[in-house]
Amino acid sequence: MTKKLLLIGVIGLLILGCISTSSQYSYVSYKKTTAEYINLAKEFMQNNPEPLNSVENKPVNYEDIVANIDLLPISIGEIEFRKGLSRIVGFKEVDDKTVFNTLVEEKIIISYAIKNNVFPAKRELNNFMESERSIQESNEEATKIINFVCSEMNISVEDYWTKYEPYNAFRLVTFKKAYDHAIKTRKENGEVNASGEYQEYWNKLKKEIKENTSSKVNKEYRDRGFVLDKSKLYL
Repeated sequence: MTKKLLLIGVIGLLILGCISTSSQYSYVSYKKTTAEYINLAKEFMQNNPEPLNSVENKPVNYEDIVANIDLLPISIGEIEFRKGLSRIVGFKEVDDKTVFNTLVEEKIIISYAIKNNVFPAKRELNNFMESERSIQESNEEATKIINFVCSEMNISVEDYWTKYEPYNAFRLVTFKKAYDHAIKTRKENGEVNASGEYQEYWNKLKKEIKENTSSKVNKEYRDRGFVLDKSKLYL
């Protein structure tokens, strides 16, 4: 992986950038203050220290699950966590539909990685985080950003690396391995040639999978904006 990708991972832009800043407010009664969202983000980090929780057979309360995508749960905690992250960096409040569809697409990619045997091993995640940390410690800008995030969440830098970064690293490495596998397979079949076609094919594949995905939202959350939008990609 290039230094640029690692630095993006350190800053966490992939997580934060997945939620569009141009989204409009779509609800009133569920809006929270920045402090409330940050506290929810902290709570999710503390309750989910292992990056593989989303795919392991960990007992989950039914009431906490908004929907399942290929047996991978999207919890209300993860949704609020992502909102908390967007608030920390000063993004506009994003609507439930945007966050939900972003997470649906992430679960689709994770499921694709599992089905194609390219799910990352713990050693890969550890190596990735070690590289990220090494870059962060030698990069003044990255250090400032991480210190700012830690200050906003009232957590230590060590907690950042042991509780938040595993979640980030898990996503980054899984997404890259899934993408690389998809492109490699198509190249071997002679279906993509120029590098400019790679992203176009990857987006087409994700959209096709999403179009064939079904999800049933838990009745506890049906009055929120958790609607599966198959007309476009959010990620």
